[in-house]
Amino acid sequence: MGIKALIRLLGVLLICAAVFGIVKCASSGKGVTTVKSSETRQKVFPDFQINDAAKIQLMEKDNTLTIVRGKNAWEVKERADYPADSKKVLDLIRAVWDLDIAQPVPLQRNQYGRVKLLDPKAEEVSSEEAATILTISTAEDKELGSIWLGKVHEASEGRPNPFSGGMMMSDVGRYVKRGGSEAVYIVKEVFSDAEPKVEDWLNDDFFEVSKIKSISRTTKNPQEDWSLSREEISGDFELKDAKEGEELDPTKVTAMKSAFSSPQFEDVLVGDDVKKPDDSVFKVETFDGFIYEIAAGEKNDSNELPLTVKVSANFPDKRVEGEEESDEEKKAEDEKFAKELEERKEKLAKEKLLEGKVYKVRSFVVDSISKKRSEILKEKKEEEAPPKPEAVKEPAN
Repeated sequence: MGIKALIRLLGVLLICAAVFGIVKCASSGKGVTTVKSSETRQKVFPDFQINDAAKIQLMEKDNTLTIVRGKNAWEVKERADYPADSKKVLDLIRAVWDLDIAQPVPLQRNQYGRVKLLDPKAEEVSSEEAATILTISTAEDKELGSIWLGKVHEASEGRPNPFSGGMMMSDVGRYVKRGGSEAVYIVKEVFSDAEPKVEDWLNDDFFEVSKIKSISRTTKNPQEDWSLSREEISGDFELKDAKEGEELDPTKVTAMKSAFSSPQFEDVLVGDDVKKPDDSVFKVETFDGFIYEIAAGEKNDSNELPLTVKVSANFPDKRVEGEEESDEEKKAEDEKFAKELEERKEKLAKEKLLEGKVYKVRSFVVDSISKKRSEILKEKKEEEAPPKPEAVKEPAN
């Protein structure tokens, strides 16, 4: 056998020996180690059943928030089951489900206060040391995952801070630990929204008024009440039942054309905070057929007031056809009318859900229309006094 043939034979034998060794190790279950890549993700909750999530609780030292999945939407228990911001709720659940461990942190139990990971239920723990406990459960209160959120982890941006000296810092993660575990980690998720501020979790959909046809204000002082209306969208308001000598000042009611065009609420009042608003009642009718009755209460020292809303509508069932419409024009206009009617009905149904609740709003929502009757009239010009008669000079002696 030649030297080359011998070398090839030795090579084949080595390969066979290697294969045999691998098969043997694999069949015995020993000796084969799976080495994780540095990019392999290690989740905080590897068995989190995201589709079973039906309850969220956020707890700090002095505040608790509870959100549950209702029949049609997520609901805030602390606000009498008022609808929650579903997107915000689902984003939080997904963040917990997808949460990765970025870095283990070797901390002793007596060091937890430094990174705000002490039990908020403990009386001796201050709010500066206490964690925010986030717990997600099933509808049957079976815990899916509980995570203690501690101090936000910062890192230098490598450039000076022009305002306070030192270096600019950015939030890059957060200290956390699983409930029932002593292991502390840093995760990349900051959880900036994970605070039990109840008002921040409410669905902020509110009513919206446009194309005002008439608006009136009724108060406890009938002499200062008023009612305005106009015949066209582009027209100016006129004062109904104007008394002798009264003349409306159009410049003082211009802002009323856009009243309640984009109102917002700060919170929903419940329990002892509820006080039926009766300071002013505004009735608004629109060219689209909506009718709003909005009651506002007295303003407090923080420029906030309670407000309620009722909405109804009177929509035409049929379109008034134009003269000499072609079949093509008629079809297009009918389709447009049907689409707009459907949109109005959807808007009405959505805004009807707001009834029966007392909302806390900023006073600017009603400031522009909370004017007395005397404040929207033209000022009367003072009549000029008649000239005094000239003194008659006596003839000189």
